Amino acid sequence: MNLIQGGFTTVLSADACQTEIDEALFERLEKSPLRGEVSVDNPLFFKTSSISTIAYKFDESSNVGAFLETSEQEELKTENVFLGNQKTVRVAKWAKSIPVSVEAFKTDQIEMRSNTGSQIGKRMRITKDRVGMVRSYGDAANGTYFTLGNGQNLASNSQTRLGDGGTTDNLDTGALTPDTLWTAFVDLRTQAGQDGERIGRDVAGALTCTTQYKHLKEILNSQLIADGGENNLNIFETDFGNLSIGQSVFLNSAWDGGTYKSTAVHLVSEDHHVYRKVLSDVENFLIEPQYSRTHSWEYRSVYLEVTFPATWEGYLMMAGA
Repeated sequence: MNLIQGGFTTVLSADACQTEIDEALFERLEKSPLRGEVSVDNPLFFKTSSISTIAYKFDESSNVGAFLETSEQEELKTENVFLGNQKTVRVAKWAKSIPVSVEAFKTDQIEMRSNTGSQIGKRMRITKDRVGMVRSYGDAANGTYFTLGNGQNLASNSQTRLGDGGTTDNLDTGALTPDTLWTAFVDLRTQAGQDGERIGRDVAGALTCTTQYKHLKEILNSQLIADGGENNLNIFETDFGNLSIGQSVFLNSAWDGGTYKSTAVHLVSEDHHVYRKVLSDVENFLIEPQYSRTHSWEYRSVYLEVTFPATWEGYLMMAGA
């Protein structure tokens, strides 16, 4: 059995316990929200709910299909409604453990103990956002972390519909321009459901990497059409002015292995299915030294959750050039 070693000790942190210093530059507990930044707590882009099990099972629904015109006294036709393409995801445990020697605990002169706890809180916030973003939207065209019940990635040119067996394309191409973005808007608005029926979905949110955010914002929020010299009104602003426009520093980052990570725009409607299931939001412990074989205190922080795409409905990726 390994003994607790390292962490916050008088040897590793002599300045905190043996000398006088004016200030230690600690990060704050709460990560200040960046302008336009989307975190996993964003209720539009991540549908968050609590669960009480380690595994979460879900199915796609065939839907009921359209109503049928029926003549007087005609026998009513019955329709089948069924579930299929079942998938199971497991909640992941994320933890951080920092031992604090009794000597350091008793002689800490700069409140390093409490500030270490603050640093743990901030890193937890960053880890949640990074993992949630990279493993859902960042992975949409790759399927490295999750694939759908029909065997496709979240974004695909051939999503098999459960109800009528047809296919839906929710992966557009083309560099970001007003025209290509409008094509993507139309494609999501006219996207068929699992039964093949055209539902009519409003685009509620657009998400991209920080590098491309400025251009996306200019296209969607300018009063006049962007990227041109004409004075035509911008339909994105006049008709979709309440659209949520977001960015993430974790898209197009070293952690993002997505094929189109620097050019992708992710469009969602209110009824998309990118989920975040939380078993335990956060549990913090300060373990006393009598429970340690090295007689050390220990900071321990744990949370359990998983973020994943459940199905393709209500989502479309514009991959870019």
